[in-house]
Amino acid sequence: MQDLLYAVRVLLKKPGFAAIGALTLALGIGANTTIFSLIDGVLLRPLPYSHPERILNLWTSYPASQGQPDIFTPPNYLDVAARTRTLEAVGAYDTGSFTLASAGEPENLAGLRMSASMSRVLGVDPALGRWFTPQEDDAGEAVTVLSDGLWRSRFGADPAVLGRSLVLNGRPFRVVGVLPPGTGFPSIATNLYVPISFSAGDRASRGNVTINAAARLRPAVTQATAEAELRTIAAALAAAYPEDRGIQMGAVSMRENLIGNVRGLLIALWAAVALMLAVGCANVANLLLTDAAGRQREFAVRRSLGATNGRLIRQLLTESLLLAGVGGVMGLTIALWAVPLVASRLPQSFPRLHDLTADPRVLFYTLGVTLLTGLLFGLAPALGSSRGNLAAAVREGDVRGGRSAAYRRFGNGLVIGEIGLVLVLMVGAGLVVRSLVALSGVNPGFRASGLVVWQLFPPPARYMDDAARRNFYQRVVSDVTSMPGVRSAALVTPLPFGPVDITIDGGFRIAGRPDPSPEQMPQSLRTRVSPGYFATMAIPLRGREFTDRDTQNSPGVAIVSETLARRYFPREDALGKHLLLGRQRLDFEVVGVAGDVRHISLRADVRPELYIPLEAFTPQIAGLVVRGAGDAVALLPAIERRVWSVDSGMAANLAAPVESLLHASLAPSRIAAVLLGIFAGTTLLLGLAGIYGVLSYVISQRTREFGIRMALGAAPGDVLRMVLGEAIGLAVAGVAAGGAASLAFTRYLNSLLYGVQASDPVTYGTASLAVAVAALAAACLPAMRATRVDPARSLRAE
Repeated sequence: MQDLLYAVRVLLKKPGFAAIGALTLALGIGANTTIFSLIDGVLLRPLPYSHPERILNLWTSYPASQGQPDIFTPPNYLDVAARTRTLEAVGAYDTGSFTLASAGEPENLAGLRMSASMSRVLGVDPALGRWFTPQEDDAGEAVTVLSDGLWRSRFGADPAVLGRSLVLNGRPFRVVGVLPPGTGFPSIATNLYVPISFSAGDRASRGNVTINAAARLRPAVTQATAEAELRTIAAALAAAYPEDRGIQMGAVSMRENLIGNVRGLLIALWAAVALMLAVGCANVANLLLTDAAGRQREFAVRRSLGATNGRLIRQLLTESLLLAGVGGVMGLTIALWAVPLVASRLPQSFPRLHDLTADPRVLFYTLGVTLLTGLLFGLAPALGSSRGNLAAAVREGDVRGGRSAAYRRFGNGLVIGEIGLVLVLMVGAGLVVRSLVALSGVNPGFRASGLVVWQLFPPPARYMDDAARRNFYQRVVSDVTSMPGVRSAALVTPLPFGPVDITIDGGFRIAGRPDPSPEQMPQSLRTRVSPGYFATMAIPLRGREFTDRDTQNSPGVAIVSETLARRYFPREDALGKHLLLGRQRLDFEVVGVAGDVRHISLRADVRPELYIPLEAFTPQIAGLVVRGAGDAVALLPAIERRVWSVDSGMAANLAAPVESLLHASLAPSRIAAVLLGIFAGTTLLLGLAGIYGVLSYVISQRTREFGIRMALGAAPGDVLRMVLGEAIGLAVAGVAAGGAASLAFTRYLNSLLYGVQASDPVTYGTASLAVAVAALAAACLPAMRATRVDPARSLRAE
């Protein structure tokens, strides 16, 4: 307690010193706590299911997916469920959008269509009621289980909700259960769950790749054993069914499947804030070093009165821990503000984003970082100050206390370390920024400005057949096109950069050529579009667009992308060629060649694409694309009202300008660039402050040396060159160390890089030059001060 009270008095006597030290630590601790909150929520916190380590996501790979993991067909899922001996339960699921009818505007809810067996896979019991049964699933009964969030927001947490009816997509569903708080699949953002209910056609269609599959391992069974069994099942299916030739199967843990490719991003950010905190610790250590050097007379007097070295070390560590504690409280305050802000800037697709909550582990982490920080920056000055020339310090108050050379070496080491750490962050930020610039320049294949989209989900209960849906789509396009300010409108499925990845690849044959084997069959993305789509999207087209005459009763026509034309017609014109689709070998004449379009991500390679008329093959859902004459955002409310005039039960699902969707697709790279840029900039400022502080301290210790040199004839320019030469040596050593460390750090950024390598020499060279120049700039002011030393005055003082 005596040490603590004395430490408080010492810091209060030096408010500027205390404020600078606490703020420096607060920035580092706050950034560390913020990023750890994300890491804890995404990577460390267990999934809210029973024994989540036993839950797997299953995948298949078909020739059409070109070796990449893909989803299942219903028959393949059912075959795995029937044949497995290593899996305790196998379930199927598919995300969906549900329009909830209400007294006001219809509300769009994120939901999940799932098999009854998924309840066994997840191992979560409803807090109220029950899951739907296999019999209800097989019979296609309209029952639903609600999330805790929907139950509280829509029904006020009324326990009597069981048995009530909700009108979803125009059909009444009976509520049979409510999930516990904090649970949900794939996240707590899922509002409701309904049976997937495979039809007879679904169960027989081995070419309809539409569902996801998950499974729970039996106790004591390893994932490797289950994967071996899946390979055996895949081989048996490939031998039994022609459609399954070349099929492969495997599994990945559900945690890895949910996390996706953000692990590298989070680890890189964590490393970045750790480096930032290390630079802050080095700065505060330098501050304490300078302060301790000025207190050598005090320490010497205390030792002469009987204080032991351990007593002095304890006192100085108490002061450093108190300073760290103040910085920790300030850092936690910064984190409590920053975590929601960062989460709000992340894309909705970011894994487990909706599961982020306050966790006591974050507080313990902050406490641990604070204590470690206090020990790190306080130990070296404390140990150094406990030793020294007692007689000289008492007699003269020598600020060096006989240890100036050791202080200089320690301070120089801190400067080299700071420069190296700053360079690591500068290189990382530079690589990510260059990648973001490269991605922003990628052409999506269409003109996004002035374009808005709306994902249409016609309720099956009201639009039960192709004719009803076709009539609805025609009315929507006609009514929207007639609006003032609208240049054109069209329909497409899948919608580029739409809310979910509903892209479907399919094989085709080329008329006049021998039939290829299933493994070698040409593959392409299948896209259905209405007349005017290419003009609305501003996609270049050679040939003709589809017209109202291209229906299910007219000869088949198709438009192919440039990539498809180059790949399968390399030395001839694709126009006029005939493609054969499906088992019936439906004949489609190629009437146009369109420019390539990216559908999911600007990073992804362009895929061959085959367009067919939407009028001829009417989809269950479609995306409405509208080209406006002015501001796209201002056009949205009018479009919504016009769609509601056609069907008042149609919720506004993904009604947005396309530019915002493209912007959202760059969110991971943009977030990484912004955060790394902030961390690198802050660390650079801290590093420059540290360099300035160390050099100022060193020059103040060498006043006698400079005085003697100038008394013996050295010019101020000679002193300036000597000091800057030493600074250049420190900068070169720091850049060399930082360059080597950057190679290890940037490997975690590979998932964020596009168009630039992690070892890009331009980025390394630019960052090294910038850091070295900044370090020299920070050294200039102390160096100039050294040239103004008065030889006579400095020698008299000595």
